[in-house]
Amino acid sequence: MSAVQSVGSESRDLDLFGLFERLWRYRILIAVFGLGGALIAVVLALTAEPVFRAETVVTEARDTGMGSPGSLASQLGGLASLAGVNIGQADNEAQQAQAVLESRRVAEEFIKRNELLPVLAKKKSKKPLSLWKAVTNFKEGIVSVRKDARRGTITVGIEWHDPAVAARWANQYVALTNQLVRARALEEANRNIAYLNGQIEKTNVVELRQAMFDLVEAETKKLMLATGRIEYAFQTVDPAVTPEMRIRPRRTLMVIIGGLLGGVLGVAVALLHDNFRRRSRSVSQI
Repeated sequence: MSAVQSVGSESRDLDLFGLFERLWRYRILIAVFGLGGALIAVVLALTAEPVFRAETVVTEARDTGMGSPGSLASQLGGLASLAGVNIGQADNEAQQAQAVLESRRVAEEFIKRNELLPVLAKKKSKKPLSLWKAVTNFKEGIVSVRKDARRGTITVGIEWHDPAVAARWANQYVALTNQLVRARALEEANRNIAYLNGQIEKTNVVELRQAMFDLVEAETKKLMLATGRIEYAFQTVDPAVTPEMRIRPRRTLMVIIGGLLGGVLGVAVALLHDNFRRRSRSVSQI
């Protein structure tokens, strides 16, 4: 058994040596292909448009100073159901705010307000870019939302060719989300207060009237917070600044990969040429 293994090992060594000898015969061809791949990668790396990434870090805004209307509403949840009104709790409101930040609605509104359809459209494309496609491209390739549960932060990143524009868009994206969530909170609070006041006038039940007054108080606090606080849903911890280093293209890596791919292609061409030459020689001898 050991003799068979020894013969097999020697055979593999001979095969590897023979392969190396064949490749060495074509070393100039392989080097030319490798150099050609590296040169092509250099051209692509130098002509590729640089992309920069700007990030703004935010946290969920907390209610301080005047008490939390969300927690009061959660305590009065049963009474709210009794009064016939739906009032969100603090945890649900935070989840809804994050959902808005990641939604298509914010991306669509951002594109509309900044008139980005012509900017996002490809220069070579003759077909006009639809709003739906623009939103899809924006969410998949430009904006990103990453939550760090351990630190309790949310990072909004923008990747764009102009570093100053990337930083401005990142800050504006968070500001727009705050504006939309704040506007919805104002609308809901005003609607709930109007409904509760109308129900108070219609009932004479003391317990129900008291429950409604408490709910009106909770919604009034929510209304005051939304009116007076610009960063209603998210508070900026670290605003985006103009980045100085691009994230791509990674030119050195591109050149290395280009050289390797060219070398691999050169090896394949060399082996094919060598096999063809061997077969041609065998046919001529016959």
